[in-house]
Amino acid sequence: MSALDVVLEKFSEAGWTVAARESVGGGRSVNPTRVDIARGKRRFSLLAYAWKITHEGKGRSGTNYRIQTTRAHEDDLLYEAGRQTVGFGVDEDRQVIAVFDGWTKRATGRSSSVHIERATLDKAAADGFAVEDPHWDGRAAARYSDVHQLLRWISDQRETRTAAVQPLHFSVDGDQATVVADLWNSAPAAWLRRQDLLVVANRDGNDLLDSALWQIKDLKVATVVKEGRNPRRNVTFTCRRYGRITTTNKATFLAGLTKRETPK
Repeated sequence: MSALDVVLEKFSEAGWTVAARESVGGGRSVNPTRVDIARGKRRFSLLAYAWKITHEGKGRSGTNYRIQTTRAHEDDLLYEAGRQTVGFGVDEDRQVIAVFDGWTKRATGRSSSVHIERATLDKAAADGFAVEDPHWDGRAAARYSDVHQLLRWISDQRETRTAAVQPLHFSVDGDQATVVADLWNSAPAAWLRRQDLLVVANRDGNDLLDSALWQIKDLKVATVVKEGRNPRRNVTFTCRRYGRITTTNKATFLAGLTKRETPK
């Protein structure tokens, strides 16, 4: 039984109907699979990836776990209009299913890992449900018998996102702004999508570079090749002025940010 079989079986046992299931790659390939699950008037249209959760393995200390995101296609995790890309992980020992947002992890490489803390899996096994922070790179996990609780977390990922970005470059032209960030070294840069909102923080993560709230109108990702190093990826956000940050909510945006070194 594949990891996706386990996930869909547990949703079925929780009262959800698997209304559609279609492998994108065809044949026995399940990563990814178009999945529709329904219950009454509620319906989730997903582009689902699913894997077994394993220990971190050699070269890493500690007792945390990972989801090795191998897939049946090249390049980034796929997206389709009208579907939400999610990644599931199955921890058979604890009888727990974890989920992560596919958009946030879309460009991590064909066989890279999504890491999950042991404490998150243990809490889900004990209490039925657990969420791992930060919210811009979060995980949720649920006991097999409480798998329906994952749908609430998945649904929340559809909402407009607002977060701080620590850019490499930032420029303003009237009510327009361009924000260039390292995709994996600028806090929630990878989390944000078109129509989401951002503020611009300094590299130290302790102050904002301006007081504007910016709406993302477009974004483009480019590979930045450095000789002798693994390629990095930058994202360029094209934004329009949307609102203003006040001193009372400034701290909310800075919460959780850490110092970011500028790539050399």
